[in-house]
Amino acid sequence: MPEAARPNILLVMTDQQRYDTLGCTGYEHMITPHLDALAARGAAFSHAFVQGAMCGPSRNSIVSGQYVHTHGWYGNEQWLSPEQPNWIARLRDGGYRTVNFGKMHTFPLRLPAGFQHRTVVENKNYQQGQHGPDPDDYDLFLMRHGLKRPALTYYKDIDDWPDRLQATTWPLADELYPDNFIGQQTVDYLEGYDFERPLFLWCGFAGPHDPYDVTADYLAMYDDVEVPDPVGYDSELDTKPPPQQQAMAGMEGKRSPAAVWWSRATPERVRRMRRHYYANVTLMDAWVGRMVAALEARGQLDNTVVVFTSDHGDCLGDHGQVYKFSSHYDPVARVPLVFAGPGVEQLGVRNPLVEAIDLGPTFLEMAGLEPLKGASGHPLQPLLQGGDAQLHECVFSEHGPRVMARTGDWKLVLYLGQPYGELYDLRSDPDELRNLYDAPEATEPRRLMVERVVHWYGTTRPAR
Repeated sequence: MPEAARPNILLVMTDQQRYDTLGCTGYEHMITPHLDALAARGAAFSHAFVQGAMCGPSRNSIVSGQYVHTHGWYGNEQWLSPEQPNWIARLRDGGYRTVNFGKMHTFPLRLPAGFQHRTVVENKNYQQGQHGPDPDDYDLFLMRHGLKRPALTYYKDIDDWPDRLQATTWPLADELYPDNFIGQQTVDYLEGYDFERPLFLWCGFAGPHDPYDVTADYLAMYDDVEVPDPVGYDSELDTKPPPQQQAMAGMEGKRSPAAVWWSRATPERVRRMRRHYYANVTLMDAWVGRMVAALEARGQLDNTVVVFTSDHGDCLGDHGQVYKFSSHYDPVARVPLVFAGPGVEQLGVRNPLVEAIDLGPTFLEMAGLEPLKGASGHPLQPLLQGGDAQLHECVFSEHGPRVMARTGDWKLVLYLGQPYGELYDLRSDPDELRNLYDAPEATEPRRLMVERVVHWYGTTRPAR
């Protein structure tokens, strides 16, 4: 493909952002004007699913285009081996300048992973040594100000920390906030890049991952917003698999950076937690607006595909759960996904099932490069150009021995080797409240969904 015909690609990926956090997809509690504007000139997918329910496995799947059991990396401190598929390296070798600002969650910390430049920012509470001996670039930035990551010591410094459910206000200058650092680095690069070669830039924000420590100005925007309460009912956990109960009990009473004592979760405290989370999304939305403005000022907006998504979600109290480790509910496995730019029709909200591993094949086709050998994802071009093709009848996601299969009508969650599981009729129970796994009336749907999982395992490449 001629250089002039190859679009720049800007991928903005947040960390732990659930699907119901964009105003453009119908969630009126959200303040996301810039992402809404992006969707208005392109497409927003309302049913996009990640293939791993936590950072490392999900990002390995995205970069390889493979399912978790195919690439074989199930933990966070793990990364693809050099011989495994990597579409970032394919873009680099195909003539793109490949750049990363922010989180990738590679191991080791500064692994190139196909990028020619990286400014590395890990979790808000990243501790040096967690991914190797080095500080990340945000650590170095704070060191120049004589500071360390506040999130490392919130649990010790804030007296009522267990009552806050991880929600606090950023204690330092706003420009020192990790997502402001990442956003500014990205905008500065876009403003200074010469665009003599097409650019692939992955901006990886650290939010809205816990701790929910957004700056005061963005938090104030939600003072008068009526945030939705969690879905669930008092005895729901009695009908769900034991790991969900164990996950919450395992945090109770622990003073640590990531523990949440759900015994302290009054309705108002949960609403506060959610406001902080949503405000962090709005802060990142503002940076997307600045990135778009930078591209427009450089005359590159019409030649740049802008994509926004996340690596997984967060229960935020739904079903009596927090975070992502213990469940495969939609708030965990389903994420926002927005496309705009050349090759993307003005389509608004689209409802087909899509997977995060479709990103790489889509980008390679945009770049005029050959498909990635071994990838299971599909190029999204038929959907981005207005077609009604069904690329996925069923989407899949994994977390260790827990496997989710989801169609438009049914969701099955298998706990491999265990007698329990989950089955939901999404037509009558979209909030996944009534577990039909052992219900006699759901025997046939359960059998059919299990068959889907068996076929999927049998037709996707095994791990190394």
